[in-house]
Amino acid sequence: MECNDNWVLFSSKKANDCAFEVLLLFKDMLIDVCGVKPTDPTMVCVPSASSQLDVLESGACVHGYIEKTIYMPDNDMFVGTGLVDMYSKCGCLDSALSIFRFMRDKNVLTWTTMITGLAIHGKGKEAIRFLDLLRVCGVKPNAVTFTSLFSACCHAGLVEEGLSLFDNMKVKWDLEPNKQHYDRCVVDLLGKAGHLNEVYRFIMGMLVKPNAILSRSLSSACNVHGDVMMGEKVGKILLQLQPESISNDLNG
Repeated sequence: MECNDNWVLFSSKKANDCAFEVLLLFKDMLIDVCGVKPTDPTMVCVPSASSQLDVLESGACVHGYIEKTIYMPDNDMFVGTGLVDMYSKCGCLDSALSIFRFMRDKNVLTWTTMITGLAIHGKGKEAIRFLDLLRVCGVKPNAVTFTSLFSACCHAGLVEEGLSLFDNMKVKWDLEPNKQHYDRCVVDLLGKAGHLNEVYRFIMGMLVKPNAILSRSLSSACNVHGDVMMGEKVGKILLQLQPESISNDLNG
């Protein structure tokens, strides 16, 4: 089997969520069953497979193999980013932070991956501080970066901080909020905190029309906080804005 064929095989399995098969193939490569050794592209796929299965032991073995046989992961941006993602999702945030700090080159994907890891672990304030560091390093965040930041604020209950980030998307970063930002980032943030009146005012001032996902977030918030009147009020407005999709969502 050629190395290029091996890379295609790894990629196809990863794309099809066959994470377990990826790890088995990697094991076969280590014991030379398939006649080839892991290469750089291989090392990008294997940490991702480990994180999908939440198998820290396998991921740590992969990390050790990389350091002993190929190079230090901090020398390769893509491999390093994969390891940051793996350790974050497997519950080992300290290891993720350690790799991140030693990486020589970081792009927006690397920064976003680390911010996402902080969000997963409820480190909202730390995630926001990483945005400041990102600015210092001259890297511009993207829409996914802000989705992770808003998620971090939601998990940590940082309502004011989340709203401030939303306001600064356009002002500081020249980024237009999309529907996912409106839903998960702001409405969900306000709704979970019980600020339903603010949610209502926010919807009325939205530049983007709400969708069915937004209706679920609002309905859930109203149910959790027992505000039937507000729930009906918001439901009527959403039905007027998108009658077909909202009706299907509510009936489904």
